[in-house]
Formats: sequence, structure tokens, C-alpha cells
Amino acid sequence: MSEEEIRALLTSIDEASIREARKTSLTSLEETILTRGEPGGAAVYDLKGRRIIDMTSQAWTLNVGYSHPDVVYAAALQASLLNHVRYGYPTIPRLKLMLKIREIYGYEKVALNTQGGGWAIEVAMKLAMVNKPGADTFLVAWRSFHGNSLALTTASHPLPGLIRFRPFGEERFVRYPYPYCYRCPFKMSYPDCGLTCLEFLEKTIKYSTRGVNSIAGLIIEPIQGPGGVIPAPRDYLKGVLELGEKYGFYIVFDEAQTANGRVGAWSVAHLHGLKPDMMTLTKGLGGGFPIGATLAKAGIKGLSYPEEHTTFGGNPVPYAAALVNLYVIEKLNLVERARVMGDYALKRLNDMKSRFDLIGDVRGCGLYLGLDLVKNKETKEPATDEAEEVVKLAFEKGALYALDMPDIIGDEVSMRNVIKIRPPLVIKKEELDEALNILEEALIEVSEEYGYKYSKT
Repeated sequence: MSEEEIRALLTSIDEASIREARKTSLTSLEETILTRGEPGGAAVYDLKGRRIIDMTSQAWTLNVGYSHPDVVYAAALQASLLNHVRYGYPTIPRLKLMLKIREIYGYEKVALNTQGGGWAIEVAMKLAMVNKPGADTFLVAWRSFHGNSLALTTASHPLPGLIRFRPFGEERFVRYPYPYCYRCPFKMSYPDCGLTCLEFLEKTIKYSTRGVNSIAGLIIEPIQGPGGVIPAPRDYLKGVLELGEKYGFYIVFDEAQTANGRVGAWSVAHLHGLKPDMMTLTKGLGGGFPIGATLAKAGIKGLSYPEEHTTFGGNPVPYAAALVNLYVIEKLNLVERARVMGDYALKRLNDMKSRFDLIGDVRGCGLYLGLDLVKNKETKEPATDEAEEVVKLAFEKGALYALDMPDIIGDEVSMRNVIKIRPPLVIKKEELDEALNILEEALIEVSEEYGYKYSKT
């Protein structure tokens, strides 16, 4: 094929083909068709040529922006040299990426995959069971999300109606309350609570499992993502590590969304000076290419070939992209940039909170922030419809935001009221200001529509 033929194939489509493809798809698709991003930037264009400032980094993945030239070149070069190998064969990008991850994150052992964060979590679960023979139970938090495989759908927050099949392996997971300080499940206030939630976790370990010998591990997002951008206090996370040591099971930090510089540190573990037994990475690790990584402390025995292999798990192209992506993050000092830009965004959002009755809480760190919309600041009742309307209006005005996942109990749908703010770490200050201005405009319109008080200054 000629370059022109390939370009036409990849960059143009007629309305009839779009309609047929939508009818053909077995999965739901967004209405907007995205066609190109600004290389190394935070903006994306749709099929109609409309420019959109992306405050989601496409599922919090494009930390270095869309189609960063260095990352794209790395992938293209590697594909031209060697585009696929069986899982067990080492390649230069794979070997160097493991060493680079070890250098940055301080873990002695690394397993890579090209499936993503869910696979990385499943590798951690396998490691926990291999290293604690006979144990097969995992502790998972309320409103957690760890992946979409049959096992990890069960490990994650239930979404009845949206997920229409019965979960697999329900007997393998025991849930515990996450330290949601803004909506404390124990109706207490941090730090005066004395970490009642941690005491409850210990009771769960003792009385809600088949005994501590049955527990292989505890999986936790140190800042819950889909659950609503909820940071766990450092002393809670430290206490979790101590419980793992006390009762002899492995602690896994799921840092799929928070690692690779997003929180103004390489990870939340770095931010707090903690080191769990294992950590999982994905999303921002690959610079837009599919990848996952499971990190483990020294002394944790690895997996055999039958225990951990996939057809495409050794593919060197994503590993080449990820390797260069990490160097780009370092070269552009994006970890520090995320901290500085995040502090600026947090200041602006807190200013909005002081002026809008609709905003109940602002939380997060770095460029990993959440805006919690409420009907009443005293009761903290989630403003679900209002949040959805704000995100819709903002998109129409040229800024893409996203919401947290819902609670579904019978016919009642609640939560899904936290607006997630996670732009590429390369976003320009003027773009960040424009996107936040659009957000404020949408908040004003929704406040007027629903009768909430606000002030413009």
C-alpha cells in the first residue's frame, strides 16, 4: 500500500461507515469520534475539527500528552526492528524498562505485561497465593476498582444492572470500608476519629474471614480513583502495612491511576514514604501504549511460565514506548510540574468552593483532583444530576471532564457526583485556566438552573 492509501484509511470515514460500525459494535461507544491530538499536548480534535481541552488524559493515561513525538518515535523504531516475540524471550526494551522501573520505584522485582492494570493486579494476586500457599482470600475496599476481568469485576465495586452477569469467585473477596473522610462511614471526623476505620479493618480480618491463614493479601488504591478521588490518610495506609505484617499477608498498592508523576510524586507511596509489599502500575506508564507492571519486594518468589504468560505479553513495542516515556517524564520534570500545576488548580477550585453552594468538597493532590458536588453542604447529599449536567455543558464549551462511578441499590442510583480533574501533566497554564473557566461557567449555569446560590467573585 502507498502512504497516501494508508493515511486515507486511517484518517477519513464516511457517515454510512460510522453508522454500520456502530451497529456492528458489541460494546457501547461514545458519540464523539476523536481523530488527532496535539503532539505532546493536552488538546484533542474530533471528526468535525473541534478542539477540546482534555481534563481526563483519556482515562488518566496521557501524562506526557497526546502522541508525544519521542514516545511515538520509540514505538515506530522498535516496530521497524522487531514487532513481536513470544512471552519468554527478553528484548532490549523489556530488559531496560524493568531496570528503569526498579531505579525509579525502588522495588527489587518487576513483571511486565501488555494488557494493563487489571492484569498487573492479577499477577500480584498470583504472587500472594504462591508465596503464601493455601491462602486464597483477598481484602478489598468499598467502592474500589481494580479491573474488568471476571475476577476483578468481583473484587471491584458492585454495579448491578450495569454489570448483568453474576461475578465469579465472590467467596474469595472480603470487603472493608475505605477511609472516606468527607463522608465517614462511622460519622466521625479525621483526625479526631482515632482511625476507627482501621480498627474496623482489623476486626474484619479477625471476624469476617476464614481466619488469618486464609488471607493472601489486601488490595488498596491509596487514593481511590473511580470511587471519587478519595485520599487515604498517611497514618491509615501505614496502619494497613502494619496489619499486613502483623497477620502475615501481602499488601498491594494499586497505583494504576496515581503513579508516574500524576500526584506530584512518582507514586502515592513515594509521597508518603511508604513501601507496600507490592505495587501495580499502568496507564501513565506507557505514554498511551498498553502496558502494566507488577512490582514486588525482594524475597517474593516469582511465577513460573505457565503461571504468567500471554501471547502478546512480551511485545517489545509498548515496552519501548514506556521506556522512553519515563525518560520524557524525567527530562521535562513533569513530577514537579504536576505538583506546581496541581497546587494552582487546587487553589482555584477551593476558591470556587467558597463561592458555590453546589461544591461540597475539593480534594486530591498534584493533577489528580476531584470536585464533590452536593445538594446541601450540611447533609452532603450527592448532586448526581447536577454533576452530569456540569460535565455535559463543559464538554459543549470545549473541555472534557469525567465523573466517578455510581452506587446502585435497587432502583436508586446515587454518588457519581465527583468531577474528576486529571489533565496531561504537560498542560499549559493558559489551557488549565481556560478549562477551569469553562468548568466555572458550567457551574454557574447549573446553579441557576437548579436554584443553588453562588457568587462570581
